[in-house]
Amino acid sequence: MSILAGRIRAFRHRRGLTLEALAAAAGIHKGHLSRIERGEKAPSVGTLEAIAQALGAQMAELFGESAGAADLVVVRREDRAVVQDPAYGVQALVPGAAGRAGALYIVEPGDAFLTQDRPSHGGQEIAYVLEGAVELAVADRLIALRTGDCATYEAGLPHRLRRLGGRKAAVLVFVAG
Repeated sequence: MSILAGRIRAFRHRRGLTLEALAAAAGIHKGHLSRIERGEKAPSVGTLEAIAQALGAQMAELFGESAGAADLVVVRREDRAVVQDPAYGVQALVPGAAGRAGALYIVEPGDAFLTQDRPSHGGQEIAYVLEGAVELAVADRLIALRTGDCATYEAGLPHRLRRLGGRKAAVLVFVAG
């Protein structure tokens, strides 16, 4: 897929538009737009202008020559969403949002699995242990992980973390949509 094709698709997803809706707004056939997004067709300048206008973007943004507001997300330390209690801590480094490919968190698990929270959601999850040792439960499997270990799993399965030993533990968790 070309950079242009990928950027058109990303803009469409960020705007929450279906292929049909964008094609209608740009005045082109849905199949033609689909082939453009897959990199199978090169759009004419007129078609590209119509797509950009329908997306509310500049052509330079579609070519990656200009960064729009949604192309760069910065979350300052002081602006992070933080949930901290004696049993568990979570910092949202890059929180999930519509049109974003993923989310990134630092999880500081307690010494027991949380019983009221067994997350399961779509996508893939990657857990990288920054510090300490943890036990990861994914469905009926348990695995011990220590600093520098990494695991990935289907996020649709129930999963939980708990700290092993008395030391603090911190896990970098990436959730891919």
